[in-house]
Amino acid sequence: MTTQQPRFEIFRATVLALSLAGLVMAACGGKEPTESRPITVSFEVNKPRAPIGSPIEITYSFDIAADSEPISKDYTVFVHFLDAHNAQLFTDDHMPEIATSKWKAGSKVEYKRTLFIPLYPYLGTTTVEVGLYLPGEGGVRLGLDGPDSGRLSYQAGQLELLDQKENIFLVYKEGWHQLESAPENPNLEWQWTKKEAVCSFRNPKKESVLYLEADGNVEAFDEPLNVSVMIGETEIAAFEVSGRDPFLQKLTIPADALGDEDWVDLRIVNSASFIPSDAGLGDDTRELGLRVYHLYIDTFTGT
Repeated sequence: MTTQQPRFEIFRATVLALSLAGLVMAACGGKEPTESRPITVSFEVNKPRAPIGSPIEITYSFDIAADSEPISKDYTVFVHFLDAHNAQLFTDDHMPEIATSKWKAGSKVEYKRTLFIPLYPYLGTTTVEVGLYLPGEGGVRLGLDGPDSGRLSYQAGQLELLDQKENIFLVYKEGWHQLESAPENPNLEWQWTKKEAVCSFRNPKKESVLYLEADGNVEAFDEPLNVSVMIGETEIAAFEVSGRDPFLQKLTIPADALGDEDWVDLRIVNSASFIPSDAGLGDDTRELGLRVYHLYIDTFTGT
């Protein structure tokens, strides 16, 4: 997402990224394996070239040989994105959709994830290395098949990072509060909307996809929060927010909904809003609707 918010300050992005990299390196530094399995990992992305700040759709695949023995523990997948000098830029560590203790010999475990590329001050080719480790046991790694770059980290693919100016620029207008971050994790940032919030972007005049990652404080409402996403006066999607966990909506914007004007207004309309101090949820006196972590318009052009 490209905006005029402080999240795009290069110095701050550098500090956060380096801090995060240090934490992750400590978390999955890796010990010698206690075991290994004939498993080959691969990494595919929906676009081989992507601007920093943009979302990418990643497919992870683990091909398990027919003679593989069962895995007794549930490993975490580590994913390291490395620069041209093999320095770690950012990660996508996660638990696989099927726990490794349930993987079957002769099968293929494949799943997709969406990753928003952090605003790291690096452009060019990144090498992607993947492996399995146990964070609760000192980072012990499971040996796999394939090209090992060292310490049981397996080369799985590449991605070219482009300048953020390639993104569609969003101008935040009425209905938005200031950018905030979590004290315990400054890399986690968001903006609250009011009951209705508007932002504008230059019209790509072609079918696009809106990425909206958000959550809401369901304890503040007697009924689930209903959200409408509008382009001008046209509703392109409506959905219900009934839980506290962050969600990601990927919404198609038809070309005809964008019209012919050079700039387009995107509106997020909530069925209700709340004031935390009035709802007994703290001393915040602001009107709050939806908490937005990422908002991005993608046309897949030039990638």
